Amino acid sequence: MLNKLIVSYDTERFDFAGAVRAATGVPDLAEWHRFHTPEGEEQPGFGNQASEMHHKLYAIETVSALYGEFVRTHVTELVGESVRYQHIPNWRIQLPGRHGVGSYHRDRSGGHNPCEITFWVPLTDITAANSLWVESSEGAEDFRGHPMRYGHMLVFDSANLMHGNQRNVSERTRLSFDFRVIPESLYHHGVATPHHTGIDGPIRWRPSHPDGAA
Repeated sequence: MLNKLIVSYDTERFDFAGAVRAATGVPDLAEWHRFHTPEGEEQPGFGNQASEMHHKLYAIETVSALYGEFVRTHVTELVGESVRYQHIPNWRIQLPGRHGVGSYHRDRSGGHNPCEITFWVPLTDITAANSLWVESSEGAEDFRGHPMRYGHMLVFDSANLMHGNQRNVSERTRLSFDFRVIPESLYHHGVATPHHTGIDGPIRWRPSHPDGAA
């Protein structure tokens, strides 16, 4: 199973950040906190993943269309076959001074399938001060951040590798989305995976190529 890998994608074809800027009116997503203030004190653990700020992001139809095309083309090419993919990606907002999703965890502990591959897609440039932290191998607990620029994403085994956030000590918001896929050859019907983001019900696993085409 894949451990972790940083890969690039074409931001002219898949300009997720541009779509979010256009839909929200926020000209620089790293300045999100100047336009959308947090709702009360930060909750411990996974924080509030269903805030008004999150719902603004889930409602952007242009991103939803780009997301489906992104999976059908770039993601399936990386995986090497058709996949089942999370019907709605998870939006994450890590404001300055906050953890966002702070609790270190393995997704399998929350009911996720160990065959899942996670794609973490930042829409802002990431530094060590506001990165996602992941251990190098299961049980190592040698967490390190993964700075990267917009147009890169982290592909990793979130079901089995411990990961989480440290407090954002920068003056920049980290805005990202993530999603999980299961290679079609490993998928079986009856998989029921919780969403854990304030979205009602479990993840619905969509086929990347419903007609069977590769």
